[in-house]
Amino acid sequence: MANSATARIAEEPGGDADAAAKAAALEADFDELDDTKHELVADNLIKDYVLAATAASIVPVAFFDIAAVVAIQLRMIQKLSHLYSRPFSESAGRKVIYALAGGVLGYGAGYMVAASATKLIPGIGWMVGMVSLPVVAGASTYAVGRSIIRHYEDGGTLLDFDSSKMRAFYKEQFESGKDLARKVKGKARKEGFKEEAAS
Repeated sequence: MANSATARIAEEPGGDADAAAKAAALEADFDELDDTKHELVADNLIKDYVLAATAASIVPVAFFDIAAVVAIQLRMIQKLSHLYSRPFSESAGRKVIYALAGGVLGYGAGYMVAASATKLIPGIGWMVGMVSLPVVAGASTYAVGRSIIRHYEDGGTLLDFDSSKMRAFYKEQFESGKDLARKVKGKARKEGFKEEAAS
């Protein structure tokens, strides 16, 4: 779009190189604005899904919480695929989620299963699971989302996603995601108390 406008200015009789250069610079500015807007939309999308995953992990039923978090992460990948104009398939999305979370021990799937299983312990089990699972679910969702964005920005698709190349980045993003998930968990808890007090 922008390149064709520059070409037209340069080809027009009497069109000058200065005008073409100015048009090219203006087009580059618009492209940069589009990239920034794109990044902001993707970032906000991930934050929304971190909130959803954190809330879903509060469900007191063991293992149902994990299924809910995986479904939320799949929906996030679908939305990011649409945003970046990449093809989406549920099976490829699941493979990416399991490869990232399962391939990094202590940074996702293994820890989530253990935390969810504590909900089976009568009495105190649900409380133990509630302490850590929301943070892990939120951080994992954040790390999956950031990994997908990095891969898409490098020109990849779900079909050529190589989790072994993304593990270090996933770990780094998981740690960053913990802070966001803690804030989200605290906010959800405060809002829950407000609702209880109002009723």
